[in-house]
Amino acid sequence: MSHSSAKRIGRYDLVTPMMPCKDEIMEKFEKFLVSGQYILGKEVDALEKDMAQQCGVCEGVGVASGSSALFLALGMAGVRPGDEVITTPYTFDATIEAIILLDAVPVLVDIQPEDLNISPAAIEAAITDKTRAIMPVPIYGAPCDMDPINAIAEKHGLEVVVDMAQGFGTLYKGKPMGSYGRMSTLSFYPTKNLPGIGDGGMVLCKDPQDAARIRKIRAHQAVRMNDHLYTGWNSRLDEVQAMVLNVRLARFAEEQRDRNRVGEIYDGYIPAAHRLQDINPGQGNHVTYHQYWVRTTRRDELQKLLDENGVDTAIYYDPPMNHHVLAEYCREGGPMTEAERAGREVLILPIHAALPFEDAHKVGKLVGEFLAQESASAAS
Repeated sequence: MSHSSAKRIGRYDLVTPMMPCKDEIMEKFEKFLVSGQYILGKEVDALEKDMAQQCGVCEGVGVASGSSALFLALGMAGVRPGDEVITTPYTFDATIEAIILLDAVPVLVDIQPEDLNISPAAIEAAITDKTRAIMPVPIYGAPCDMDPINAIAEKHGLEVVVDMAQGFGTLYKGKPMGSYGRMSTLSFYPTKNLPGIGDGGMVLCKDPQDAARIRKIRAHQAVRMNDHLYTGWNSRLDEVQAMVLNVRLARFAEEQRDRNRVGEIYDGYIPAAHRLQDINPGQGNHVTYHQYWVRTTRRDELQKLLDENGVDTAIYYDPPMNHHVLAEYCREGGPMTEAERAGREVLILPIHAALPFEDAHKVGKLVGEFLAQESASAAS
């Protein structure tokens, strides 16, 4: 990106990255329209195969949304009514909703300050004889520390399902995040790094039997597993969404390079203590920057400064899920000190594939100068 806009610097631009794809999408849509193959056709099949390959698993199963993917994956991992699933409070509602809809209990544990991801030590401390699964969430596109998480799961005989709604393209120690855990789930909501033009999701499966069961369930076929009958329902990935996603997938690497460059620009202005830190440096981790965050005890002042300079920002997960209305269905697995501090301090900056680099420099400079003044005031 080489030019800067006089307009406000928005957090998202869903249209500009679509423009290079428009003609190809429209040409495909005309063929689709006269094909008569509107449900589970060749576009879904191609997307499932490509996504499985890129995510390092044997099969992908397209479903109606990221929320449906979570619900189905947890069910096929054996989560039953009354079971406990350990997860993070610093996440979107859908993570918790899927557990509750299975009549299971979300157990919330604290996060790490460096990457805002679930703490492996907090997971182990929260395990009981009711624990069935662990659900890490690579928040904002940063990889969770999966080696200790999987070691804990193996030690206690637990399943791992990764909520990858924000993490397609994320690598942990050189391997795709989708390849960790028994299953992982994706969302193709329009604001995601790999976006559709509506709802859509996918379950990434290491075990072909899990994929076969989910394909039955998404098409209204009941499945019996572990002495439990799981009802089928309608959760098919729309063929139109798959068509758009196939086109966008071919451009994913190019768009990620632009996101990465914006992240590098911000890193040049923002001190490490105020942003994402790699907990396994030099070991092949890669962040996809679904969001770029900065933290400060004077967040409201920083947000106001950026707003006055034409920069849109956002605050997520304040307060975290342990203070959400759904918390009455949850169990707290220990103190939530870091999750609550993140809720108070974290501010989301603009980052997307169409963000001009000049705009990124403007935002980074404003934030860096604010943090420098904050440090000077604290030292005086």
